[in-house]
Amino acid sequence: MRPKSHVTSALSFLLLMALVWYAFSSQTPSGTVDKNVPENQWSTARALAHVKALSTAPHYLGSEAHEQNRNYIKRELEKIGLKTEVQTGFTVDEYGNLSRPVNIMARVEGTAGTDDALVLMSHYDSDPHSALGASDAASGVATILEGIRAYLKDDQPENDVIILITDGEELGLNGADLFVSEHRWAKDVRIALNFEARGSGGPSYMLLETNGGNRKIIKVFKEAGVDYPVAHSLAYSIYKKLPNDTDLTVFREKGNINGLNFAFIGDHIDYHTQLDNYENLDRNTLAHQGSYLMPLLSYLATADLSDGLKVEAGMDDIYFPMPILGLVNFPFTWMPFLIIISGILFIGLIFYGVRKKRVSIAQLFLGFVPLFGSLILGFLIPKYTWEVLKTTDFYIEQPSVFPATGYLWVAAAAFFGIAVSFYLYHLVFKKDRVASHMVAPLVLLWIICLLVAFPVGDSGLIPAAYLPGAGYFTVPLFAGLIMLWLHLFRKRVSYIVMLVFSVPAIFIFAPFVVAFPVALGMGILFVAAILSSFLFSLLLPVLGHYRRKDVLAVISLVATVIFVCAAFAKAEFTTTQPQKTSLVYFQDVDEQTAQWATYDRNLSDWTKEKLGSDPTGPDDTTNVIDSKYGGRFTYVKEASLMKLPALEHQITVDTTVEGKRTIKLLLRSDRNVERWEVFSKNEFQFTNAVLNGKQVPVNEQGIPFAKRYGNRIASYYVSNRSPLVMELTFDASRSPEFDVYAASFDLLDQPDFQVAPRPENTMPMPFVLNDAVVVKKHITTNSKNRDE
Repeated sequence: MRPKSHVTSALSFLLLMALVWYAFSSQTPSGTVDKNVPENQWSTARALAHVKALSTAPHYLGSEAHEQNRNYIKRELEKIGLKTEVQTGFTVDEYGNLSRPVNIMARVEGTAGTDDALVLMSHYDSDPHSALGASDAASGVATILEGIRAYLKDDQPENDVIILITDGEELGLNGADLFVSEHRWAKDVRIALNFEARGSGGPSYMLLETNGGNRKIIKVFKEAGVDYPVAHSLAYSIYKKLPNDTDLTVFREKGNINGLNFAFIGDHIDYHTQLDNYENLDRNTLAHQGSYLMPLLSYLATADLSDGLKVEAGMDDIYFPMPILGLVNFPFTWMPFLIIISGILFIGLIFYGVRKKRVSIAQLFLGFVPLFGSLILGFLIPKYTWEVLKTTDFYIEQPSVFPATGYLWVAAAAFFGIAVSFYLYHLVFKKDRVASHMVAPLVLLWIICLLVAFPVGDSGLIPAAYLPGAGYFTVPLFAGLIMLWLHLFRKRVSYIVMLVFSVPAIFIFAPFVVAFPVALGMGILFVAAILSSFLFSLLLPVLGHYRRKDVLAVISLVATVIFVCAAFAKAEFTTTQPQKTSLVYFQDVDEQTAQWATYDRNLSDWTKEKLGSDPTGPDDTTNVIDSKYGGRFTYVKEASLMKLPALEHQITVDTTVEGKRTIKLLLRSDRNVERWEVFSKNEFQFTNAVLNGKQVPVNEQGIPFAKRYGNRIASYYVSNRSPLVMELTFDASRSPEFDVYAASFDLLDQPDFQVAPRPENTMPMPFVLNDAVVVKKHITTNSKNRDE
């Protein structure tokens, strides 16, 4: 095969880079803030005004700003002529999370005269206690407020449209549970659209929820004409394996209601922090949410929803986005045939190539050396680089999340994978070896398709790795086979043709280079390098012909070094990327002791003011208090006892019937307690539990608290200073004991504690109980100690 000229190679490389850039940039619309958008169209500017109004202060359930935001949402709905109502009541889940959410609702009556309803849903509570919630989920509320306003300007739906702004999502999906379980409208819901966030930018991913097959939902989604569909069946398969629930999960599990989530996860460092503010919300991302809502609202408002878009389990489609084509989908039942046919064609091409001496057996096997060499190095170097980095001061508080420098490290890992690939393929390059070297990555891709997407009964060849949504990997596989065929049958192949057939690989795999580390954390930084190296190998029909791969390897390595240096330069705490800090005052009323405590691994000057430079480690037997990832205090130091209002408990009922004892335990305080947590030893089993009048869900054996976190049986976020009342039934031969923790989030507001204001380059640590005054009390239930 005649060698390519340097000029054509350079031009093809530029076109290739342009395709990679477009694979990322085409995922979202422009978020240009135009204030002159017609009233009957969705406007980013108008939606932003709602976001700004709803994110001025933390607005967790029970807070003052929470009520203010509720009133704002009601007013905005009433402005467009809708009658609002609220639904309130206690709810409790199988984890013992108890709250009293207040849902906001409005209903647009359809012209068809049926009760079939579409739900537009988001939540208006922020995560306690410092998150401003601009993205999570003021952006979702704003999307719905602006969308329903624009739609009703000129249109009237045939189906009913229910606007449901839930409460208590951050505490345990409590508002959604209240609606599905108790509201009269729940029986009318046929499909729900939910707008969410787990970051403050990036594309919004469509993730569907269904108990059956997805075929009809995908058909409707495609026919609605969404312009920027970022929807992958692989993401759907992964989503179902992860413990990430949204309000739609409740709709599916308790109401058998299908739904579509639209959630963005970029800039995860802002999630549940004070950085989740109006300024940090990506305008393109907000526009992307609007680009989903408007066509789907218009379509579903007039579609036949009588069957709830339900089909039998197993009637699933593979789906993925492609440029120009939009959303591409095909039945999953095609997978066995696609994998088998591709395998037969592949073997045929190899035999033909060997027979015609266009493929060398020796070079074919040699092609596995640079492929696996780049994948192995792409795994080892980024993995152990991160293992070292996460012990340093800047990263030690955020080992499981995507840090402020994360995108720089992803870029460095990706360019490292490319540099290694260029260099290793340079070592084996000769102009007539490209076809032979193309075989190895296609073999690997075929094996991946076989192992993760080939159905065997209700699972796959490897059940734990079965991801049927990855079936669209067969598309770049077939494109690769076509490029191999062209290399075998033509003496000179066109770069343009090769670039066209490279599009599936680029648009399918390139976005995952960023998406996987962002979604799953820096612990899988190596995935960026591995995917980059693997994509490189699939692009050998273009890149394999470059004669100066050594030069491109050096350029890629220089780019790696530049991104690494930029990451190190940015790794400092500033007002825009502050250090996460935590401080808790902890008092044990029984032991008459008090401590300052923190979750910080690296103490800041601010926390040292209370804990000193040489604090001690905590007692390992201490219960884990309100920590999302099970983290315990890292350091404690003895503190002065403060005079705090007492925690009162009273056993108001104590009866025994047929060997079963039932007590009603009341907990209250004159303090402004914002969270109660109750612990009882995990081995103690209750036979029934009712919290504030709500039955705690039981497992198949009829046992409540079956999914408790460690020893914790109840976690109650307080509204209106309502006490906690626990009615518990258990074996009368035993007497449970409880550790009760009462927390208020006002440590920095109480002058008696003399806590200095946080420096501007620090912020409250998320996912833990923080800035809190915590009082612990031990309660026994024997007859001699019933009240106190």
